Amino acid sequence: MVKVKSSEDAEDAARLRFGKLLRKTRGQAGLSQQELAAAAIVSQSTVSDLELGKKGTRRDPVVRLDNALTARGVLVDAWDAVFSGVGMTAYFREVAEAEQRAIRIRDYSHGLVHGLLQTEGYVRAINEVAKPEAPQSSFDQIVQGRKHRQRILEQAHPPALMVLLDEVVLLRRFRDPQVMKDQIGRLIELSRRPRIKIQVVPIATEGHAGLGGSFTLIEELDSHPFVYVESQETGVALKQQEVVASYERIFADLGSAALPVAASRSRMEEIRGSIT
Repeated sequence: MVKVKSSEDAEDAARLRFGKLLRKTRGQAGLSQQELAAAAIVSQSTVSDLELGKKGTRRDPVVRLDNALTARGVLVDAWDAVFSGVGMTAYFREVAEAEQRAIRIRDYSHGLVHGLLQTEGYVRAINEVAKPEAPQSSFDQIVQGRKHRQRILEQAHPPALMVLLDEVVLLRRFRDPQVMKDQIGRLIELSRRPRIKIQVVPIATEGHAGLGGSFTLIEELDSHPFVYVESQETGVALKQQEVVASYERIFADLGSAALPVAASRSRMEEIRGSIT
């Protein structure tokens, strides 16, 4: 049985990971804790506690630390992704942070468009369906959380992103037809970027390997990839190498079944044109 982290456990783990990133960034800049503290106008004990994961902090000090280290937003983006408190479930924090550091992300989407590619209208539509009783303000937070994550696609050197979309995802309809028209339009636009590859797995593909559900493979520099799988109410990051290897084989099989990039784009344009 997989143990699901509590919110408190996830918070502790996130602080430790942020501390490791801060320590690594400071080392690359060649600054001591005292020198960084002076440059960022924070106490040395604050730098030490952050690096050890003993405590969190507000966004403003992180901005100053980022500027002092000439980190170009790396620390700020990492903080925003997991500590901003906007639209982020506890169990997803590790994954959101890993996205910020990733060099390659491979995703197979069987039910929904991947979060990094979702439009605001799509985010609102899927959450209104899932939680019809929730206040509108909660959807605003979720939208903001998606935007924080999606900032990695605008970086000078974004991660290589390969997405395999089951065609059924594109055929789904919402009350407002414009939701899917805009979402597919966004996918077409993103598919033209050099480091983003989007392919459609035809609905006619017989008994393909992805029927078990969506999953995401995330790879960081100098570390083994891990796989993230999510259910209706929770998600889990799996790091056992044999498990990851199994998902990598599934992804390769799905890639073989998918339409080529240009044909996938044409299919998306065709589906978008059919929406009325």
